[in-house]
Amino acid sequence: MTTRPPVLRGGSTPGLVVAVVVVAVILALAVAGGGGSVTSSPTTTIGASVVAPSSTTSTPLGSTTTTVVPSRPQPGWTVASRSARGVLVDFRMVTVGGVAFRAVRLRARTTLLRWHVGSTDPSAASQVPADAGPVVDWPTEGRAGVVAVFNGAFKQAAHAGGSAVDGLTLVPLERGLMTVALDAAGHWAMGVWGSANFPPRGFRPIALRQNLVALVSGGRPTAAAASPQWEQWGSTIGNVPAIARSGLGVDGAGNLVYVATMTPVTPLRLAQALVAAGAITGMELDINPFWPIVGASFTPLHSAGPLPVQLPRSMHDPTIYEVGGWTRDFFVALAEPASWTCHWSSPGVRATGRVQPQPLRLVGRCR
Repeated sequence: MTTRPPVLRGGSTPGLVVAVVVVAVILALAVAGGGGSVTSSPTTTIGASVVAPSSTTSTPLGSTTTTVVPSRPQPGWTVASRSARGVLVDFRMVTVGGVAFRAVRLRARTTLLRWHVGSTDPSAASQVPADAGPVVDWPTEGRAGVVAVFNGAFKQAAHAGGSAVDGLTLVPLERGLMTVALDAAGHWAMGVWGSANFPPRGFRPIALRQNLVALVSGGRPTAAAASPQWEQWGSTIGNVPAIARSGLGVDGAGNLVYVATMTPVTPLRLAQALVAAGAITGMELDINPFWPIVGASFTPLHSAGPLPVQLPRSMHDPTIYEVGGWTRDFFVALAEPASWTCHWSSPGVRATGRVQPQPLRLVGRCR
């Protein structure tokens, strides 16, 4: 079996394993500079039925004179936010089989990702520290700046897989299921739990979230995605195969890609949308009309604020994650510092079985 060379935060191997950032590669690209302020775009709502109300990163890098190429815009994608490092988050609509999907992409070299539990699900959520609680942790995550949020996966009662965060196993992990893993620096990896190369060598997760089997592998929908046994992809309202669905994948550059639609679709159509958005490996997230939620900002948010890039016809404004707390799990994407000589990280999990809070701190010297 051939393998892909290591890529920044997430790249993949054909065996459903997505490789993560390799520090040695990054050190070779390190740079001694790069300040600058984040630019913003006009505050307009994109693809939402409700306008977001107004209110007031990720790899250790060495210090050399090498110039790091910024994360560049890509034709067909619209930039939501950027910094001196380049594009943070971009978005587009992808159309598959006449159905439009919102796609939001987190750039691997400029963003980091955190996972949060819901207020009522999983059942052990009350034991989780504030940094992974049911609302954006503004005292720590707000320092970096929130650039996107999106829904998690099935509720605990669906028995679709396990989860763990900050040293606490919330639901036991299951071999053979697709898993998104996050480390202390917010790097991500996606692959099959228990397979030979997942988690990747040297990757130390602080958060793990599973949901069912692989939806996309090797840049194609899996046989399971195309199976007539659609019930394996979750219980739907009305017991019909087509329903509102969301999914998560990683592309060949290691970027994280979220896709969702409120139009009823089959699991296969969701898989095709992930592939159309560039994913080479992917998994299903939550389904049914009440749960797909995504939002992206035009500038990193250091306190609760608008998330105007949204899912058309979503039943919720994504700012529900910002204050008060949400019932189900979700992900928060943050901006790395503008400088390439520092990054955000948390302490890391030393051993499982005891709760270990993971507040963010700057590592390195920002120049």
